[in-house]
Amino acid sequence: MKESGCYRGRYQGKRFLLGNWFKTKTRLAKEHEHIKDFKRDLFFKLGALLAQEYDVLVLEDLNVEGLVQKGVTGKRRRLRLHDSSFSELRAVLEWGFRKRGKLVLPVPSYNTSRECFLCGGINEGLTLEDRVFLCPRCGFSLDRDLNASLVLLKRAGWVPPSVPVELRPIPPLPTLGLRRQGGVMIQEAPAFRGG
Repeated sequence: MKESGCYRGRYQGKRFLLGNWFKTKTRLAKEHEHIKDFKRDLFFKLGALLAQEYDVLVLEDLNVEGLVQKGVTGKRRRLRLHDSSFSELRAVLEWGFRKRGKLVLPVPSYNTSRECFLCGGINEGLTLEDRVFLCPRCGFSLDRDLNASLVLLKRAGWVPPSVPVELRPIPPLPTLGLRRQGGVMIQEAPAFRGG
């Protein structure tokens, strides 16, 4: 991502329709194409990994356009939401699960992080900075994200067992061909096979 910003800065200073302008425009287009292909490849790898591991996929049916327009403050956050490719990720995950004959359940996202998993009460005072959910009605306390995921499962029709069972988290993802260099993730090229 840093590279495309570098090209974008060079692109802005070029004189319109001259040779260097076309060269820089082509470089920038190639960089954007590379980023798009890289994201798509990661989405397919993630979809295959999750479809091998799990039988049911419960998705939060987010209204990304609504988040971009009113919910998120700051221009940078809005631009990141536009760039995050939620719909493409969802389409690839659904395709991967359905291809293997597994179940995909989209669930409405309204108040999932504010609703109590046990009693169904709504915590109106919860802000984005609060990382622990505390129900004002029944006193239930849990990590905010874990509570939201349990609410999604409950809305999808999952009934918690009467005997407590430890929920199995998603296993750590393999590197997917990535390695960290400094603060940047770099994709390793496959080994060259001479023939």
